[in-house]
Amino acid sequence: MAKKKVVAIGCDGIGPEVVDAACHILQGANFNLDLVRCYGGDEAISKGLEPFSEDVRTQIDGSDAVLFGSHIINGYPVLMHLRFTNDNYVNMRPVKYYEGMNSPLKDPKGIDFVFLRELSEGLYPGREGDLEDLARRLPDSVDRSGRKLTDFGAGKYAIKVISKKACERMAKFTCEFAIQRMKDGYPGKVTCVTKSNLFLETDVLFEKTIEDEVKKHPELTYEHYLVDNMNRLMLIRPRDFDVIVAVNEYGDILTDAAAEIGGGLGLMGTGGFGGKVPYFESAHGAAPDIAGKNKANPTATVFASKYMLDYLGMKEEANSLEKAIAAVYKQGDSLTPDQGGTATTKELAEAILRKIR
Repeated sequence: MAKKKVVAIGCDGIGPEVVDAACHILQGANFNLDLVRCYGGDEAISKGLEPFSEDVRTQIDGSDAVLFGSHIINGYPVLMHLRFTNDNYVNMRPVKYYEGMNSPLKDPKGIDFVFLRELSEGLYPGREGDLEDLARRLPDSVDRSGRKLTDFGAGKYAIKVISKKACERMAKFTCEFAIQRMKDGYPGKVTCVTKSNLFLETDVLFEKTIEDEVKKHPELTYEHYLVDNMNRLMLIRPRDFDVIVAVNEYGDILTDAAAEIGGGLGLMGTGGFGGKVPYFESAHGAAPDIAGKNKANPTATVFASKYMLDYLGMKEEANSLEKAIAAVYKQGDSLTPDQGGTATTKELAEAILRKIR
């Protein structure tokens, strides 16, 4: 099989460190990848380069996948290109507990579900402005309480967008994903999360579209929960879930809590799919307070690498990487401070690599 081209780009905060740690493992394991290290955001600026050059853009667009670090401000244009310009509309966020991970739950064994977050719409990436301008354009708009926009005076607004196209493609992806998981022994259960009791147009459209698509697949089962209830249910019965699909902002918020259930935000890797070039990253932020200190946990980016290998059809390599991570956490003597250990970023990466060799 020809080598798959992967662009690795760290950008801001701890991004460069965790990406380098993941690349150390991928290269050391001799996986059949053409890894191209590019620079963007703060890392590029520190090297006297543009934060998002045309050359880096070309490298990304010509790759099979991108391994991304993190962003604050200067790395934001890179993320916008990966997500919106390339039209990656699904964000996959697995939640799985492995022995040795620092879950706050008394009994986290068996937790193994996946969030599919709609990535292209909702309240993101931010359609905002002055409330008075909106009131002038929509003077007769009335909310469910009877208030007009003109009643509020000065302030700001944000617009939420839910399109039929986005709902339909998200519904199809979700069903195909759940059916694929069934081949690995999962139950084929789709849980839809909205706030349909409040957003009677936008969220109801999303909910109904997901439900209608699931009905086309008799092998799948369906349930729906409001986002506030879902936040509670994840804590009290996390083993009941398989594939959870959510509106953009709900998926973003819920998965931070879900990551803690599985062992911590520093462990959650993600994948952005559906568009021209997929990208893989951690769910956590840039953590500028520990940037450059060799303290960051690279596990989330390593898991993101595992999902990338899966996507590229490199199942054997993906499985070996997952087994190596699991073995290191079970052994427990090479973990970073967030997991109760004293290991550095590089030491944890090296420990995972040793388990593969």
